[in-house]
Amino acid sequence: MGSPMTATLIGKRVNFVLSEKAHSELVSLAKETRRSMTELVRLGLGLVRIAIEAGRDGNRLIVADSTGQPIKEIVLPG
Repeated sequence: MGSPMTATLIGKRVNFVLSEKAHSELVSLAKETRRSMTELVRLGLGLVRIAIEAGRDGNRLIVADSTGQPIKEIVLPG
């Protein structure tokens, strides 16, 4: 058991296969953002959850520039 200052992560190990391109992108993003690949996968799952819920509710996910102008819509293949 960890000390009060140590967070204990209880989880499940998952193994999956990525294409060479996807793996390279994951490694590159990890270096660029200084996050672990595991952290990036968790973030990705969170973003997919938001996109799915938005679509289910009849909404869209939009990327806007600094002035609020929409520049891109995020659409998941379905």
